[in-house]
Amino acid sequence: MEITPAAEAASSDKPFTFTAAETIRVGKKLAWHTGKSAWIFTTSFLILVVPLIIQLHREESMIAMEQEQLGVLSSSPAAPAAAPAAAAEVSQ
Repeated sequence: MEITPAAEAASSDKPFTFTAAETIRVGKKLAWHTGKSAWIFTTSFLILVVPLIIQLHREESMIAMEQEQLGVLSSSPAAPAAAPAAAAEVSQ
């Protein structure tokens, strides 16, 4: 079995061209769909990604604050040792 092209397709030797109206219609459709896609992407980004970025920033600042507090506590070893001695004097 052999597949042969249709007779009218074989006889069509003219190149495919757009008219001005078709070009304008396609351009408008492309602009419309590009705008819709941009709107969907932007709103999805704002709803899904921006809260994640804010939460990660909060987490990062909390870690930095905890490290700063641990640094302050570990740099002055005399302060924790003095606290139990002061508590012993108060109880006497």
